[in-house]
Amino acid sequence: MVIILIVVMNMIVALPATLGYAADASIQIQAVGAAQDYLDVVRQYIKTNGVDTGLPAPPVIPIDAGNGFFSNGPQPSLGDFDPTAACSARSLFSFDCTVTVSWSAAGAERSVHVESYIASQAGF
Repeated sequence: MVIILIVVMNMIVALPATLGYAADASIQIQAVGAAQDYLDVVRQYIKTNGVDTGLPAPPVIPIDAGNGFFSNGPQPSLGDFDPTAACSARSLFSFDCTVTVSWSAAGAERSVHVESYIASQAGF
């Protein structure tokens, strides 16, 4: 019984940390999705206009905290993602673009980067 009690107590102690890691991973997955969404907007702009200047403004994308692990109600707002795009010309009709999405979580600044090669259709 003592051994089972020790194992159960260790599992109970590890549970909050495990749930915290799951919540962080969920937000990071959302950030990658937000970066890909904005990269699609940038891609369409470059394909249509043939230039990487005057890119469209990034959308406002709220962070979805989801439902709590111990409650059925939604969690308080965690703020918004802050996407930015940077492109550089590779050749006359091709560009290398990176979207960086930043956010603040638990007092720390976090970010993810999504990069893509974009070929412009303008001029063809």
